[in-house]
Amino acid sequence: MGIKQQSTKTPAQMTGAAAESRACWWLRLYGWRICARNWIGGGGELDIVASRWRTLLIVEVRQRTTLAMAMASIDEEKISKVMSATQSLIHQHGLERYHLRFDAMGWDERGHLRWASDIMRANE
Repeated sequence: MGIKQQSTKTPAQMTGAAAESRACWWLRLYGWRICARNWIGGGGELDIVASRWRTLLIVEVRQRTTLAMAMASIDEEKISKVMSATQSLIHQHGLERYHLRFDAMGWDERGHLRWASDIMRANE
């Protein structure tokens, strides 16, 4: 008989992991290949790293009570950490030749999705 280990994740971490799993499902549906989840480096964490053709996609995933709250939780400090982690990923793995795109996927408590594509270009 095997012994089942109890999860050491908090409820918030389990909610976040479920939101990331749903985000990966959507990305695969649209033809993206998932390369990494929860990649840590450069002083930050990348929720999802995906690729398609010559594009490297970095996706920040958030789940909150409402879609507006989910998207608003991706503030300048978080974007700065994501950028640092992205630069670290690119340099460590020689990914300079890829076109880089940043998306945000927000989920509400009812399971509705808001997917903001190419958010860095939108902020320019």
